[in-house]
Order: sequence, then C-alpha cells, then structure tokens
Amino acid sequence: MKIVFVQNFLLDNGGSPSDDNLYPHLGLISLIAEIEKSRHVSFLYDPMLQLHKGYLALDSSIYADVAVQLLEKEPTAVGFTALGCNFVAVVKIAQEIKQRRPETLILLGGPHPTVLESAIMDRFTDFDVLVRGEAEETIVPLLDALESGRDLSAIPGISYREGPHVCRSTSEGGVMDVDRLPMAAFHFYPISELGRRSMRIEAGRGCPFHCTFCSTATFFGRKYRVKQATKLVNELKFLKSDYSITDFSLQHDLFTVNRRKVLEFCEEVRPCSFSWTCSARIDCVDSELLREMARSGCRGIYFGIETGSSSLQELVKKRLDISLLQPTLRYAKEFGINVTTSFITAFPSETSSDLKATLDCLDSCLRISPTTTSLQLHLLTPEPGTALYEENKNQLLYDGHISDFNFPTLSEDESALLRGNPDIFMNHHFYRTKLPRETFVGVTTVFAYLGVLGGPLLQAVMEYLEMTFSSLLFTILSRCEKNGVTYQRAFGELLLLIKERRAGCRLIRRLVDYAFAHLRARHSGSAINVKPAPNGSKGVICIARGATLFRNAFDIPSAFDRIQNRVGAWRTISTRSTAHNFVVYRGQAAGCESKALQVGDNIGIILELLTKPRRKKWILRKFPAAAAEAASNAIDDLLERGVLRVCA
Repeated sequence: MKIVFVQNFLLDNGGSPSDDNLYPHLGLISLIAEIEKSRHVSFLYDPMLQLHKGYLALDSSIYADVAVQLLEKEPTAVGFTALGCNFVAVVKIAQEIKQRRPETLILLGGPHPTVLESAIMDRFTDFDVLVRGEAEETIVPLLDALESGRDLSAIPGISYREGPHVCRSTSEGGVMDVDRLPMAAFHFYPISELGRRSMRIEAGRGCPFHCTFCSTATFFGRKYRVKQATKLVNELKFLKSDYSITDFSLQHDLFTVNRRKVLEFCEEVRPCSFSWTCSARIDCVDSELLREMARSGCRGIYFGIETGSSSLQELVKKRLDISLLQPTLRYAKEFGINVTTSFITAFPSETSSDLKATLDCLDSCLRISPTTTSLQLHLLTPEPGTALYEENKNQLLYDGHISDFNFPTLSEDESALLRGNPDIFMNHHFYRTKLPRETFVGVTTVFAYLGVLGGPLLQAVMEYLEMTFSSLLFTILSRCEKNGVTYQRAFGELLLLIKERRAGCRLIRRLVDYAFAHLRARHSGSAINVKPAPNGSKGVICIARGATLFRNAFDIPSAFDRIQNRVGAWRTISTRSTAHNFVVYRGQAAGCESKALQVGDNIGIILELLTKPRRKKWILRKFPAAAAEAASNAIDDLLERGVLRVCA
C-alpha cells in the first residue's frame, strides 16, 4: 500500500508562512520509520514547504491545489494529522480528495481527532479511519488490514466505516515506550536542501500535571516519559553525522520534570559540544540544574507561565509560585540561557487585576534581560478534552477573530462551517468572559505589534516615555479603539506618543519607524518577479508594496542593531549624520523575511522618484547620459531583488 502523510498547516503569529515552521513533523516521521520496516511505501508532504517554494498560494485555491499535488503520487491512502487550529484545512482537503478520487482512503490522527473521534466520524464522512492516540504500534497492522480487506475490529485504538456505520475497536492503543522507538525518518524531509542548521527532535512524551486549559495530557496521558540519555544523544549524533547539525530543539512539553533524567542527559551530551533548547516549568528547575544544563549546551528554555495572577494560577490548576519567576530568569541570564516566557489571557473568570498582574509579569521579565528574554501573550484557545472546556462548552461564542494559533479562513463557506460546529471547531471560538472580549483581543493584538520592536528597543521606548509596559499598551489601545486595532494604527499612535514628548525624540521615533517598516514589508507579501525588457522597458514601475525608503538619514540600521545588542546606552547614540539612504523591503522568495538595503545617493534618487509609478525611460532621462547605463542596471537589480515592481 502507498500512503502519503500530510503535515500540519502552521503559520506564524502574523498569519503568514514562516521558515521557522519548515521542519519534519516528528510524529509522522516516527510513523514512517515504522512503515519502512514493512512492505508498504510512504511519503511525506508538507504544505508549508510548498508555500515556501511558491507552488501554493495562501488563498481559497489552496485546498484543491493540495489535493491535486497529493493525488499526483497516486496513493492508496492519505494520512492526515490534525490540531484544532488547522482542522478546518484538513476537512477541506479531504473533501477535495474524495471529490477527485473517491476510492482514496483517508486516515486521520493527532490530538484533535483523538479527543473528538465520534463527532468527527459522524459528521465528516470523508474520513475512512480515525486513529486515536500514539499510533506507532497501530499503523502497520492497520495498513496490512486495509490492503488485504480484512476486518478492522481487532486493531486497537481506531474508528472506521463499514458501509453507512461507524465502528469503534473495543481496545485502546498502548502508550509507547519511547526508548523502543526507532530513529525517526528524517531523510523523508529535504533538510539539506533547505540548509537547516537547527533541528527539532523528540525527547519524550506525556505530562503529569492537571492544567484545566491544556489537552496535552488527554492525548499522551499523564505517563511522563523521557528518552534514555544514551538513546537521545545518539540521535543527536546521527543528525550531526548526516546533516552537520549541532543545534537542537528538544521537543517535550516538560523536559525537566525528572531531574535525574535531565542530569543524565547533561552528562551524556556535554562532550558533544551541541547547543540545545527545551521546555520546562519554573518550579522544575533551580540554579544548580540550570548551571548543569548550561554547561552541557542548553542555550534556551521555554517557560509556560500562563498568568501572573496567583489566584488564577490556582483556579486553572497551573499552580506555579510566581515568586520563582524573577530568580529563575536571573539564574538563566547568569548562565547564558535565553528564555521565552509565555502567558495566556482571556480565561473565563479573569478580572482586570488578573490581567494587570500578567502584564506586570511581562514587564518584569523584560526588565530583567531584554536581550535574552522573549515574551509571548496569547489568547486562550478552547481545547477539547480539558476541564475548562467541559465547564464552559455550552457558552462558546464566535466572532471570526483569527488568533495567532488558528489557520485563517480562506473560502466563503468556512465561517459557516466553524460557526455551525462549535463542538468540533471550538479552537476558533472563545469562552464568555468577565471582561469584554474586545479588551483581550486588543491587548494581545497591540502586544504582538509592540513585540516587533524587540525587547531592548521596547524597553528604550518605555524609558523614553516614562511608562510601564501595561500603561503603554493600554494607552495605545485606548487611542485605537474608535478605528480598530491595525498595525498601522498602533504604530501611528505610538509615533504620536513619541512626538508629543518632543525633546530628544528623533532617535526613538526613527528606530520605531524602522521597526514598523519591517512589519509593513512582512505584511505586504512577496513581490512579483518581472524583469524589465532589454534596452528599457515600456512598462510602468514603482517601489514595491510595503517597501519604505529612508532618505538622508542617520545610520538607523546600525543604531537599531546597537540597541538590540545592548552596545552602550541608547541615549548615547548620535543622530547628527544625515549621509545614509536605505530601503526596507520584502524579497522575492515566498516566506522571505524583510530586509534593509543601504543604497547610494543616485539609487536613493531613483527610489524617491519611484514612490509614484513611472516609466523606466522617464527615470533615465533624469540622469546625465554618462550615468544612464548605471541607473538602468540599478533599476534592473532593484526589480530582481523585489525592491521595485512592474505595476502596469
């Protein structure tokens, strides 16, 4: 049997494809490793990779296009994994596949289907088999049975169709011994082609805690498992040998729960000179453990704090002692470990004081070390199989807002699909809250925009304005409310706040404007690559969408880098020189990040002229004959880079 596995649709928090998501799905390549030991043939398909290469467009055509690309492999079966945030995309692609080739079997697994098995199978008939939980021991027997047409009832942990009926196997699949798993099939993903210098690797599974909002324990069970140190380090060595990778992200929700296991790993990995990151709780690390982790190559830790409110910590059963946060961050800073602190807002019972406590926590995290601390603030997402969902499932509301975790709606019928099935697409809904929904949406939206500044510049802005993080955020939000919270409005209001201070505002204002230019470029999408015809194009050209020209300015990029790297105090940076011209733009490649290009005076003149659409010949007539050829070549180069575009 030939099966194609499909990776998740995952976008960045701005709703765009990101190179950060171009990694093999660890669960799928673990299944493929099992299949490789059988007679079956498997493939791995990543829609994010196809977007990156420009073979897909992020619009309503994407579902049909993905189906066509999958069917080009002529598979007997297509296997989807699904999270709640992207399940709508899986549903739409499955429909497209069945419309084109009804005999193709469609298999479904992952956290979301595991919990919502009955509702999904009853309502979405395009799925032929649903596999619950961890599937390594299930997948090959399942493919054997499907290929031979045998009865499926003896295969544990599945639901399947027999004619119009949905049947459910009576036994459950087992919880995997992670030390028995073979090496995941990394070779099914184009790691070398993409030039990956860092790789995610599974370190273990399971969570022993009882947070009311999290579904991890529902899927993996509370049986906490970490791979033996020797096995895990051998996998890292394999990736170094085959792909020259020495930087790793250890994937486990709570890597440090078992202190002994972590110390064993540190001892085993220390001679390898690898760098690695992991996730942890602040009450599952201490100074001694952090020191040993740092000595063994740990360069980053993700801490899910969730809320700065002690009462809310208890209510949602996260039960962290918030007083541990600041010393933990200071220890991490001392040992050279970067930290991500992640918070959630919009809990049903969250009050103004709870929200303020969370924002104050974010403020304190930033002030401890703006260069080594990344901040996250997310809207709470209803998750199936959680205590919080069971308590509030009859009060789900829908407003169409796309949070940073959810895949956007791309076709006209999706909103009705999401609204009409709240018990399946609860991730796109929200709980009724004590505070207005607009408050939580506004706070998280403005927070994301301020994050574009980077920690050091954000701290400099707060110092310049003499504001706390909370007061800055709510001041911008209050100014935006009448016209909605867009990134243009948020940055516009921030720049007005800075200008109102008047004295010494030039440096801060221009640096904020520079950060805003990068955000605008990233939101613009890729430029259209159209080269001018030889000897002068008759087409009209102009500066690319989202590109921003800075003329006769001080060296803003260098000043920005100095602040981000904390090279001296920001107040000492000079703004006297006006000798620089540069443009911030987005390059040609799909998923390309924004770029800054420093240019000479003549190119600065060209770009200034092309802020309005002009013909190339008209531009060239502005230069002496001796300089016309150089100007023509410069225009061609700017078109090639994506700084300019053909607009007519």
